[in-house]
Amino acid sequence: MKNHYFFESSCLAKINQAYFVLPILFTIIISILLAQFTVSAQVHSNNLASLFDSADEFFVTLNIVAITLISILSLFIFFHLFRKRRELAVRILVATFILSGILTTLLFTKLLFSTLKVESPIILIVVAIITYIGAYFGYLVIIDNISDRMRNILFVICSGILGSFFGVLVPPLPIIGSLLLLSFVDVVLIERKTVEKIFGEIAYEKMITEIAFSNKEWGIGIGDLTCYSIVVANTAANFGFLLGGFSLLLILVGSFLSLEITIRKGRLPGLPISIVLGLLPAIIQSIFL
Repeated sequence: MKNHYFFESSCLAKINQAYFVLPILFTIIISILLAQFTVSAQVHSNNLASLFDSADEFFVTLNIVAITLISILSLFIFFHLFRKRRELAVRILVATFILSGILTTLLFTKLLFSTLKVESPIILIVVAIITYIGAYFGYLVIIDNISDRMRNILFVICSGILGSFFGVLVPPLPIIGSLLLLSFVDVVLIERKTVEKIFGEIAYEKMITEIAFSNKEWGIGIGDLTCYSIVVANTAANFGFLLGGFSLLLILVGSFLSLEITIRKGRLPGLPISIVLGLLPAIIQSIFL
């Protein structure tokens, strides 16, 4: 998942800033609402690591293992195929991302039924429908028969869901450390053009447009959207909804600042500014309070 913003040079002066932040805003809203729902459903638990306990430990474990195995397998296939069949490799990567988001939806759905104390065959029906939706859209991506609009919608939804899931389950300090490290790596990769050197400039340019929320003028990497969601979900789950909302606002401010810099440079790592600002509430709460 590439983490940066990119723009077509001929369109830099025409970027609508409000429209640019909409996918970021909607993704984070999905994430923070799911995080708040999860915490509200487990108000009796003081341990965020057990937030999904009531949703059946075996069910949760099975889904996590499935998501992990699918991700590892897809990455292996991606790197194996990329040099020979690049378009298919990218489609597999995108399909895996979407399928992982849909599978994660099953966990939140199971938690909802457990919270409502609903135990009936309708659960199996809902699980079957969600699984079918994930498989259907994954198939459309593989055969390259999905519209750009639908792909963008799925990117927003899946980024928000995955970000909320990991944001809720992982404690604050590992989240802070890993995202700061990832932001640093993001800067190094973009500034040194490491990925372009590995895959080639033309292949790289085409790849990033296919794994980003994008139109003809600009794009935001799905890695960016997922990381923003993780930050806000983690802050909301551990320090409260208000601080989560403040983190959201700081990420939007960081996105505006990144946009202004990107307009001048043409391409910028999407993580560092927004992530550092978005993590400030969690850092202050974890270290100084």
